Amino acid sequence: MDNYDRMEYLRDKIEEYRGYIDELEEACSFANDMRAKIRSDNEETVRSFDISSSGAWEGNLESKAEDYRSDIICGIAAGQNLSSEFISDIQKIIETLREKIDEYESELSSLESAQSNSVY
Repeated sequence: MDNYDRMEYLRDKIEEYRGYIDELEEACSFANDMRAKIRSDNEETVRSFDISSSGAWEGNLESKAEDYRSDIICGIAAGQNLSSEFISDIQKIIETLREKIDEYESELSSLESAQSNSVY
């Protein structure tokens, strides 16, 4: 592969990786928005819901409701943890892509410099 072909390859890869970064950042933003929505729409609602009862069922239903509430909150927390790990993984991939882009841009700059020096 000659210098011209290598430079075209590097430019293509840089453009491709920037596209990946855009898509990953969008996915990360969506996941963050969904985490916040789940927390505000579900977790806080479940925690604050009044499950106290009265009459003959008092205590029995309340105890079961507390158990269900605990299960729901644990499920939400587990989902929140998984989404945090997913977002962290996305951010690591983005950082790796940025590092690769930096390497490619550096190599491209060197090739362009060598090419312009050889023209003169």
